[in-house]
Amino acid sequence: MRIILFTGKGGVGKTTVAAASSIKSASLGYKTLVISTDVAHSLADSFAVPLTHEPTAVGPAGLFAAELDAGKELERYWGDIKRRIAALLRDEGLKSTIAGEIAVIPGLDEILSLVKIKKYFDEAQFDVLIIDSAPTGAAMRLLSAPDVNRWYIKNVLSLASGFRRMVRPMIQSLAKWPFTDSALQEKVKNLFERAEALRQIMSNPSITSVRLVLNPDRMAFLETERAFTFFSLYGLSVDALFVNRVLPPEITDPYLDTWKRQQANYRREIAETYDPLPVFEIPLRRQEVTGIDQLQELAQAIYGERDPVKRLSEAQPLHFDLSNGKYTLSLRLAGVHGKDIDLEKRGDELRVQIGTFQRSIILPQYVAGMQPTSASLDGGWLRVVFEE
Repeated sequence: MRIILFTGKGGVGKTTVAAASSIKSASLGYKTLVISTDVAHSLADSFAVPLTHEPTAVGPAGLFAAELDAGKELERYWGDIKRRIAALLRDEGLKSTIAGEIAVIPGLDEILSLVKIKKYFDEAQFDVLIIDSAPTGAAMRLLSAPDVNRWYIKNVLSLASGFRRMVRPMIQSLAKWPFTDSALQEKVKNLFERAEALRQIMSNPSITSVRLVLNPDRMAFLETERAFTFFSLYGLSVDALFVNRVLPPEITDPYLDTWKRQQANYRREIAETYDPLPVFEIPLRRQEVTGIDQLQELAQAIYGERDPVKRLSEAQPLHFDLSNGKYTLSLRLAGVHGKDIDLEKRGDELRVQIGTFQRSIILPQYVAGMQPTSASLDGGWLRVVFEE
């Protein structure tokens, strides 16, 4: 199975591009499932057909779509436990809303979305799984969920024995399985093992590709930079970018001249920043793209005769390596020459200057908390070492 994950800043059109890509995939004979992991689903709106938590046949033969309901998965897996813990906390004087939130492990809904995706992968009923992911910030939390929660889970499973003795009898009465320390540990451990197994699958570039959707404007450009370095940090392979809503040349209204110049600048900057990754430019359509027919037209305009299921590029112009507690950022800088490398870090932004070359890199949160300690240019690659 191939997994293709589309993500981008909210409102850039990632759902439309994901839906169009799924139609192209199915038209080439791949049995395709496109799913939305966004809390604010719009996949059904894009196809103009109702969708549920389970795969529904849509459009051409072999195409199925679903909108994942994390709430249903949360209730199925954690509902009985949540209610008993919340009841205990309410008895201790907490408000119901606060008790209900505390009774759920932080990020558990995101973990359960990962587990659902892993289930589709294991069942192997489809050739291609296309994920219409949440906007980039939420997508980052989704994909980092096992790492974010590993410390939390370790400590939750090592709660003081007195608290466990107090909570366990209350939960035991309604739980559908024996609520013992070992049973709880096994349930949570199994959940995170499946999520981690999916992480391994998603970091395998022969299986999974991440595709970033953006508009040619400053906010989307910066958000994409941050997402790109994040995915690189976690070992996920970005194989293409889709620049959506580009003003076409036939638009000559002088009112839009400034917009066209700004878009031209960002289009050039996107191509230079992510070279040699392919950049698909999608002109602004005359009307909103909804329904199977319009999505088919868009898919043909984007891909032509290209197969979207195949890896669109094997190049990785940025990646991170961890060794001896140090992160090394490797950035491809073909054609850049110079001996003196100036680095300036401001918050989560790293500014690099080598001779006349300048580049700003938006760092993911974890690395942004470190300091660059050395930098070198080696064989067309800039390598920057970060330490605590």
